[in-house]
Amino acid sequence: MRFYQEITLIETLDASPYFIWSKLYTQLHLALVEQQNSDKTVNFGVSFPNYVAPRIEQDEKRRGSLGNKLRVFASSAEELQRLNLHKWLERLADYLHVRSIQPVPATTPEHVLVKRYRVDINLDRLTRRFIRRKEQREGIQITFKEARKLQNQRYAENQKAQQEGNTRSKAEDFPYIKMQSFSGEKEFSLQIQQIPVRESVQGTFSTYGLSNHATVPHW
Repeated sequence: MRFYQEITLIETLDASPYFIWSKLYTQLHLALVEQQNSDKTVNFGVSFPNYVAPRIEQDEKRRGSLGNKLRVFASSAEELQRLNLHKWLERLADYLHVRSIQPVPATTPEHVLVKRYRVDINLDRLTRRFIRRKEQREGIQITFKEARKLQNQRYAENQKAQQEGNTRSKAEDFPYIKMQSFSGEKEFSLQIQQIPVRESVQGTFSTYGLSNHATVPHW
């Protein structure tokens, strides 16, 4: 990734950052869909320069934050010109500052993996993992049915504890952007996880500019 454009959210009294992120990312998603490859991937990745990961400080849970900047990366300036972010974001001119296309600094030593955070809801896979942990850690062998029963008990206990203590699940600590499905009937949270990595990995991205393996520069 050799070129990028940076978008900064402008603080305003009439719109919250959550609202602006939602509008910005909806437009970006539509722009990327127009540039998608035959396999429905794109050659554009994103990063959040001021991203703050969820963490625990002095036994207090801190939610993550996206910050106020977004960078969109491509291998060439021509690709970003075709993407034409100024056109897609012109209706949000009061809320966004879109910089011109710039080369990535030559001395950028860091990279990040920016992916969608998802909770693993494949119950069968989770149950098999639970059985392996029981055997490895406690030396206990249990059947699939017994494991599922124990999982259900633990889930019920956790739900009760969360309700009584008003705690949040791990997934809810990650920063997110509210998105609307193309049909407009379903709203969902696009949860973002940004992870520092040692080496650059080439690859393609989803139409949200995210990837489970490809990286982008970070500075």
